[in-house]
Amino acid sequence: MLKDKFHIGIITVTVLLLVGGVFFASRGGPSSPSEASDSTPVSEDNKKLLEVSSDDWIKGNKDSNVTLIEYLDFECEACGSYYPLMKQLSEEFKTEVRFINRYFPLPAHKNGMTAALAVQAASKQGKYWEMHNILFDNQKSWGEKPTSDPSLFEGYAKQIGLNVEQFKKDVTSQEVKDRVNRDKDSGTKLGVNGTPTFFLNGEQLQNPKSPEDFKTLIKAAILKAPKPNEQQLGEKVHEHADFKVFLSGKAFDFTKAKYQDSKTNPLSAEAHLHDGNGDVTHKHRKGVTLGYFFNTLGVTFDNTCFVTDIGTKYCNDDTNTLKFYVNGKANDTFGKYEFSDLDKILISYGPKEEAIDSQIKTVTDMSCMYSEKCPERGKPPTENCVGGLGTDC
Repeated sequence: MLKDKFHIGIITVTVLLLVGGVFFASRGGPSSPSEASDSTPVSEDNKKLLEVSSDDWIKGNKDSNVTLIEYLDFECEACGSYYPLMKQLSEEFKTEVRFINRYFPLPAHKNGMTAALAVQAASKQGKYWEMHNILFDNQKSWGEKPTSDPSLFEGYAKQIGLNVEQFKKDVTSQEVKDRVNRDKDSGTKLGVNGTPTFFLNGEQLQNPKSPEDFKTLIKAAILKAPKPNEQQLGEKVHEHADFKVFLSGKAFDFTKAKYQDSKTNPLSAEAHLHDGNGDVTHKHRKGVTLGYFFNTLGVTFDNTCFVTDIGTKYCNDDTNTLKFYVNGKANDTFGKYEFSDLDKILISYGPKEEAIDSQIKTVTDMSCMYSEKCPERGKPPTENCVGGLGTDC
């Protein structure tokens, strides 16, 4: 009898230990700093691989100090499970976090690489997110096939409104393959060996097991991240500069109401367009740069890209380049340039050898009519105060 009780006791203890071990493992391991945790810092050597590129696929606040990078495989069922959650998170934290997708097709998935190429090819026609979404929404229909089949994705290309013939050319192009492999190579160097793999502000996450777990990690990163420093502006001034932007040979239209400051649509009191004029920028503080001015319009301008307010990117590549001219001379300060009264500025994106003399000639001298420096043009017109937060009118 005693012997039986001893055996029962041994069995009971063993079961408790096993159950405890399973629960413990499900919690992601011990919380002691010396043991496993919810994230693992990336080595200093590899942090450069997590730097955001101008052509990364970004949702949310592109200027945020909180960055969540997901390496994914479109055929991966786990990625498919996280897909609706990532849509939810990118909407909930859209002003606080930049969410970045990177390709990492796994060799075990016969259409993993094929799907990645299809998505990148769709991006050539401005439909990255549309193809991304339709593939995850229909993953059960095309996934888990025994062989790679590019024709699976031509139907989806048609559904999202792509030029299918162009899509077929792009999907087999070296440019598209190189772009997908660039992400895959960076993931491999970072130690990615499965999908999805998440990196939050330089630390690799253990995949969160619930939406609340994921939100907690993101909120902690937001609290921990340094707040972006606002550009310090100087004393009041009243200066104007003429400018023109050409993108792929076409002049960009800044006369639209969404770019114009007014009492009902105050964009910025320090640098703005108004009176329906899209060729003259008005500067009211020292320290206002072109980058600052364009940011007030929802546009990004730096030394590699000009990104419109709807997210269309014009970035330096093998055949095209971003050029910046001030008063007819090439300038390399780009968005950091602080324009002066009566400057004539040209920003042009196009072929490297493109002759832009004709574009320079289109830059007006209308700023002169607002300036006291041009008495021959008569008295400058009275400018209405645009108002807004931080102003004194």
